[in-house]
Amino acid sequence: MSDSAQQTPIPPQPAPELRRLDFLVGTWKLSGKTEVGPMGPPAELSGTETFEWLSGGYFLVHRWDCVIDMGAAGRIPDVGYEFFDFDPETRKYRTHYFSSFGPFNEEQSRYIGDFEDDRLVLVGPAKYVRQASDDRTIRYDCDFPTPDGTWVTFMHATLTRLS
Repeated sequence: MSDSAQQTPIPPQPAPELRRLDFLVGTWKLSGKTEVGPMGPPAELSGTETFEWLSGGYFLVHRWDCVIDMGAAGRIPDVGYEFFDFDPETRKYRTHYFSSFGPFNEEQSRYIGDFEDDRLVLVGPAKYVRQASDDRTIRYDCDFPTPDGTWVTFMHATLTRLS
């Protein structure tokens, strides 16, 4: 038997660009608020978010269990999963999420983006920006598109590391 017949094929390795997402790994306390706007009145946000690598290192799994507190209008649970990966052809990060806000929608549950300086910017039906801060928190903002092509602020939040 030849040496080449005895060699085990080496499986493909995760894109090294995925390691830039390591700043998200951990369990975080979410606190923040929404702004008055197209989505309604302002609300307080609280909950827990966890980011961990799926075995193999190809996907970063994001889980959240949060509450949107609208005061007298009530509290709305927001629970979901998001999967991050990197597309070597487009050189972009991608996410695909599933949440308690409704049925799966191929167009509405995908985001694509990249790092702009030290900010991870992902755009889909909204624009999410995550940025590590010097105090070891993560600033987390969300904007929604307007018909004229600009963005309106929807949410500002902070992720504070629990573990």
